[in-house]
Amino acid sequence: MDAALQGLAHACGRAWEVWTLAPDWLRYGALALIAVYVLWLVLFFTQRRILYFTDPTRIHPSDCGLERTRETELETPDGQTLVIWRADAERDALPHILYLHGNRRALWRRARFFRLFIASGWGLSALAHRGFNGSTGRPSEPANVADAIHAFDALVAEGIQPSRIVVYGESLGSGTAVQLAAARPVGGLILHAPYDSFREFVRSRTAWLLPRAIFRERYDSIRQIGRVTSPLLWIHGDQDRVIPQGRGRRLYDAAVSTKYAALVKGANHFGIYTQAVFNQHIRFFAESCASLGGQSSAAPDMSVIDPILPQEDARPELTKGRVSTVPKAR
Repeated sequence: MDAALQGLAHACGRAWEVWTLAPDWLRYGALALIAVYVLWLVLFFTQRRILYFTDPTRIHPSDCGLERTRETELETPDGQTLVIWRADAERDALPHILYLHGNRRALWRRARFFRLFIASGWGLSALAHRGFNGSTGRPSEPANVADAIHAFDALVAEGIQPSRIVVYGESLGSGTAVQLAAARPVGGLILHAPYDSFREFVRSRTAWLLPRAIFRERYDSIRQIGRVTSPLLWIHGDQDRVIPQGRGRRLYDAAVSTKYAALVKGANHFGIYTQAVFNQHIRFFAESCASLGGQSSAAPDMSVIDPILPQEDARPELTKGRVSTVPKAR
């Protein structure tokens, strides 16, 4: 043991001697390299806290003025509780939307959009990911995907036909939606401002300085989209500055199932929540999937709809009628 300690001390002394004799540029370069590796290590272990902007504010759908909508809870196999806003379809032939939200988007922030589904008589299950809208736990890619599959399976267990379930993935939630559609026979898949790969998207925003290996949250949708067999609708704003339209187009081009696309003129990342987009694209697609059992066959060229109306623009949670963030006493 003493010999080993002496050997270690000698090696450390020799290393220090080499360090002190090295030129300044080499020492500074080595320190910079060490700092980079330390930064990568920190990002590897903390990226989930950095990535997800959770919003735990729990608001009941009735406080947002949503008719025939109730709040339910779904227990996960690992002991967490997921909050779901639920509305049953008025008729069995109508679609049931399984909605997967984006980052920093609790369910109450999408209440106005949900009204479009509910007013059409559709079924709705809006899943609050872990850490959002009262759901317990912390979000991660494996957890989000497992929870989405669990929610889908729960709907099927209730007797809702898989061909009637149309999965709607918004922004970050599109990555979860693609993996769900690749794992289950969903009736249709709607991708709202999606990306091809979250990992590559972040790397492009950081001048490619982050190596692929440090990403625990990857959401490589482009690797999964080839396994999706259900009809697909891609919707993207041509003025999206959060997730550029080109990223969504790359994912759309890689899809092999029947696919439709709508490029919304003048819309930014949040400007798709309009009656015009719903009537001209979402409603037609979802109801077609439900009636044809997810087996539609025609794939028209990309369509471009009229510019969004100013009063329907961008951020529905900030428009007239915004709900309070303080839940009412129940």
